[in-house]
Amino acid sequence: MKKFAFLVHLRDSYQKDLALMSKPLGWIPEGFYRSVMRSRPVSPFLWSDVTLTPGATAPEGHIIMVPYTGRQLLEQQGAMMPQIRAAIDLGASKGAEIVGLGAFTSPITLGGRTLVDTAPISVTNGNAFTAYITWKKVARLIQQSYSNYPTVALVGATGSVGSLLCQLLAKYQPEARYMLVARNERKLRAMANTMHAQHPDCNPIVSQQIDDIKRADIVVLLTSAADSVLKAEHLKAGAVVLDDTMPRNTHPELVSQRPDVIVYDGGLVAMKHLRMNCSIGLAPGISYACLAETMLLAQAGHEGHFSVGNPTLEQAEYISKLAQQYAHLGFDLAPDYSFGKRLPQSVNTYDDSSVTTSLVPAF
Repeated sequence: MKKFAFLVHLRDSYQKDLALMSKPLGWIPEGFYRSVMRSRPVSPFLWSDVTLTPGATAPEGHIIMVPYTGRQLLEQQGAMMPQIRAAIDLGASKGAEIVGLGAFTSPITLGGRTLVDTAPISVTNGNAFTAYITWKKVARLIQQSYSNYPTVALVGATGSVGSLLCQLLAKYQPEARYMLVARNERKLRAMANTMHAQHPDCNPIVSQQIDDIKRADIVVLLTSAADSVLKAEHLKAGAVVLDDTMPRNTHPELVSQRPDVIVYDGGLVAMKHLRMNCSIGLAPGISYACLAETMLLAQAGHEGHFSVGNPTLEQAEYISKLAQQYAHLGFDLAPDYSFGKRLPQSVNTYDDSSVTTSLVPAF
């Protein structure tokens, strides 16, 4: 087993996120934080120690905080790269041999591609396991759907997670109707062709307009955007939304505006013995899938980089086998949450045993 590090950043508020570390920090006005950070850059720091095995007496990994918001990372990428590298160096100094790239630390490094030649330790962007866990949830939603052939809109279909998710769905759920939504038409059409090549019955349509998802029964959000991109007017009656983004691309107001819609938090993994001394904003025993991938690789003593750029079907198969190997620690779909709140069991009564057997013959 190796030690790991995992990079996170503030979501959209210094005040809210730093209060997770110490409540008095939440009393300081947001404007003060933003003023200080503009004039005096702050270096990455240790946010939390992590253990995931029962009886562990020493940290098995560390969460490293890059103390800037998602918007700052996206808008100031040149200035943020030294921060990312400093965060990796800090993890290495704590004994980590592999580092995972959380949230926007992945897209601004091109999924880790800009780091692999210089990082002192192995790098993974966590997207292979994220795509696998998301695929399991979407497969469940397809089988739960009132429609025999539901339309599934994949918003951000050509991204790192989206491209692998598309391939998994084409291979194992070709009966659904897929709408691929992204900005680049060339990449969209290439992904549609890839899905058709995976299964001849899979014939996705493509769109560059978010308004077109109003035809979808299930909407999966996979974008790297700093703001909420999904609005109430984008959704058909009774639609189901899986928000697989962090920072998330849905707003809690959506639920009050559209009580007919269910919004699920995506990319969440149940970890039976996970312990942190400082929260990352999730319920106890719950992890992000990208963090779980980092922990799986560390548990297995994986050598070298893993998910860099767009992960492959082979990597999804490999990481899913590791999840089975370490199932005694969790590494499976978390219970259903919506905007951080546990949903009642009645909202989701589907038994996914068929997903873990007949629908995943290669995994």
